[in-house]
Amino acid sequence: MEEHQGLVLSLTATDLPAAFKERALRDFAYGFGWIPSDSIDEPSLSAFANGHLIVEHGLETSAVLTFLRRPYRFVELGTGERKRLFSLSYNNLVDWHIQVESDAVTFVYNRAEQPLVVESSRFTDNRYDLLRREAFEKITEKRPTSNLPALDDALIKTISTWKRMLSAEMGYGISNESLSALFNAIIFVRATEDHYRFRARLRLEPIRQTDAQALLNSWLSREHRTLQELFTGELHRLVKKGIPSFLIDSERLKEFDSLNRDTVAAMLSDFYRNKYLSYYDYDFSVISKHALSRIYESYVSILRLADSPQASLFPELPTEERDRAFGSVYTPQYVARFFSRYLRQRIPPGRFRLLNICDPACGSGIFLRTMLEMQSEPVDGCFDEALTKKLFERVQGVDIDKNAAHASRLSLALLHLVLTDSLPEALDIRDEEAIEFFGRRQDLVGNFDVVFANPPFVAIEGQTPEMRARISEFLGEYAKGRIDTYIPFLLIALRLLRAGGFGCFVLPHSFLVSKNAEPIRELIAQSATISCVVDLSAIRVFGDVGSYVVLLIFQKNELYAVDPGAATVVRCQDFPGQALQDAVDDRSVENKFYSVYKVDQSTFQAKEWELSSPAEVRLRRKLNVSSTLNDFLVIRQGIITGADEVFLRAATEVPLEERGLYLPLLRDRDMRSYVVPGDSDILVFYPFLEERRVHEAVLSADFPETWRYLAENRERLEGRKGLARYRRAWWEPMWPRSPQELLRSKLVSPHLVLVPKFSWDVQGKFAVSRSPFMYAREVGAERDILRYFLGVLNSSVAFWYLTSRAHVYRKGYLMLEPKTLSALPVPDPGKVDPASLLELLDLVDRRLIASSEGSFEIGQKIDVLVASMYGMSRNEMQVLGFS
Repeated sequence: MEEHQGLVLSLTATDLPAAFKERALRDFAYGFGWIPSDSIDEPSLSAFANGHLIVEHGLETSAVLTFLRRPYRFVELGTGERKRLFSLSYNNLVDWHIQVESDAVTFVYNRAEQPLVVESSRFTDNRYDLLRREAFEKITEKRPTSNLPALDDALIKTISTWKRMLSAEMGYGISNESLSALFNAIIFVRATEDHYRFRARLRLEPIRQTDAQALLNSWLSREHRTLQELFTGELHRLVKKGIPSFLIDSERLKEFDSLNRDTVAAMLSDFYRNKYLSYYDYDFSVISKHALSRIYESYVSILRLADSPQASLFPELPTEERDRAFGSVYTPQYVARFFSRYLRQRIPPGRFRLLNICDPACGSGIFLRTMLEMQSEPVDGCFDEALTKKLFERVQGVDIDKNAAHASRLSLALLHLVLTDSLPEALDIRDEEAIEFFGRRQDLVGNFDVVFANPPFVAIEGQTPEMRARISEFLGEYAKGRIDTYIPFLLIALRLLRAGGFGCFVLPHSFLVSKNAEPIRELIAQSATISCVVDLSAIRVFGDVGSYVVLLIFQKNELYAVDPGAATVVRCQDFPGQALQDAVDDRSVENKFYSVYKVDQSTFQAKEWELSSPAEVRLRRKLNVSSTLNDFLVIRQGIITGADEVFLRAATEVPLEERGLYLPLLRDRDMRSYVVPGDSDILVFYPFLEERRVHEAVLSADFPETWRYLAENRERLEGRKGLARYRRAWWEPMWPRSPQELLRSKLVSPHLVLVPKFSWDVQGKFAVSRSPFMYAREVGAERDILRYFLGVLNSSVAFWYLTSRAHVYRKGYLMLEPKTLSALPVPDPGKVDPASLLELLDLVDRRLIASSEGSFEIGQKIDVLVASMYGMSRNEMQVLGFS
């Protein structure tokens, strides 16, 4: 307690020596359970603040702590002082600002029309528990509702609006490349301008009023005739050294020479003031370090016109659309930071600062930038400018998107400027197609220590024929099946890395199990050691983009074999930042949010990579000695029509006299646990009468409305692939399933599930489409068998096993297919204690007729009883989540 008091009193002292401050800030962070991210020097606040510390929740930034210098108190700060203070956190993309005084703390939420004090308290009895991270997490639960944008979102909206407005004003003739060149130039010059204003503040030099908005003021003074002259003139005025030719695209900027000067002035003005949250101004000296990668990636998008502008009196603004053929999405900062920190912990410091680094799908350079930031951090308080400049010569980036590659150059150039007060003469960032580029550059083989990549996830359907051929040729013997675009990037990395080098990848979750990735998985397992695999399939890593990802870190094998050691596995349901930090720190963790554990390298010798914990492996081995569901139930997939938009019809559309050719369809969304609904408002065409297939002559003669309807859709139905191969008539569903199988008492389940929803179609009246259905192999005891397995399949034990085996689909759904269900271990009903068997059947009967209020309690009893039938111990039940 005395130690905590000493830290607070030191950091809020009237005078805090600079040499002591950095150490005190970090001691404070660790002492109160925070993870420090960065400290900030802001001379304009030094009159009343000793220092500012950015802290993280795991790897995710969560707050800025400011230590007020005695005798200043937060309540006594003026409007201007508070605005400068909160701009510090807002411009760092942090929503919370914590003001620490010697005897009090104030928590402020800054993303409001006016920053809002959420809580303010005095310390009592020299207790400083309010400064602990755990106390802050409770404060954040009081976060006010806000639809006001964070700084990066506000700036992205500003860019997006002006891209559309300029395109409309210039008659839709301006290219996306030229628009990107314009905004790249604006951001770069604004960031350079703010950087030099920041350096002037550090040196306590006076800042002229005209310097406050120098770019805008230069334009208003008519000193420059064109935007190209404006940008190059301001850069020369600020930097006073050679300006690399790659920074300003003069040719592209010429296209804006005809823009109205007032339009340009209004646009430039919007890059000084935040019109979406007017309390704050943009400060690019801060933004350039923490947010530009996200801003660049978010606005590098394709402009497209939804309709011709000539169709309306006032032309519409074009909408924005990312070209999904590139497969590019924004990589979150915490992922880039995780890779860099993981490597820093495992590479000797001297070597860490001399790495050759490559990103063959660099986007706006977030991996390269994050790594360079970490490599250039001062050692023992000493910054080596010469070495830092050499770091930039050791990185290479490639991207097929020219705009993204240019944004990457500018982002790295700004970092170089911030770190060394100079611009780089050159940066090795190429706008080329990676497979073709690295295929011809054999001189780069074995040349890199680290290869980062968030490669494009583009399935074969989204690839051009040329790209498919190029991928197949490049992969050669490692090509298998329908190849996604990310797979060749793994082969690129293995070739580029020297022995002992690291590959750090963001990959789709399907990489772990898909057949098309099987050859490259095998190659990685043979030629590298798996260091870490992070399953983030439950986390929306890419926001609204429906990709479920894993992070993979592998180290290429050294020339002389050594004990490879165990791999770290992270499986995360929530709090990804903290989970990744625990992996960096090599901590084993098991809680309800995530788990971090070790697995043997033999795990990756299997055809599919299963990331089971040791406890789960033991549990699966125990279950696998049981019988399987396939021993007792026939498992089939439901009807596959090949044209659901034709064969599925609303019940109201089908005449009553022709309903004999249709079945009520039980859709996935209508299914629930145990019981099926009474009826369905959707019917599926099912050409069987009295269990015999209907002939075309009978269909056309006796069912005229249906025949007319099918004939209207004949062209669509004849276009289905496989009609001739499978000898189907044009009017038939592709795989209707026989009445003997489908129209009987059966168990059904949705094809995609989040929770178990097995139900009993007692009368066998429903059809299912693509979803699995099951009926008893043994004739005569069907009712008992189906009731028994209805309870087993809806249990936590069975669903846990299915979850560990099934493919993860969009939005976290599991895909249940017959082959997955067939392999499910189940307790043999013939070997179960008779009393337990009768109890289970009774519970299932009660659950079938239970009200919603009583169903949960009965379900719990079924769960416990089925677990005992599986022979689960108390510890094993805890692994499954039983309380």
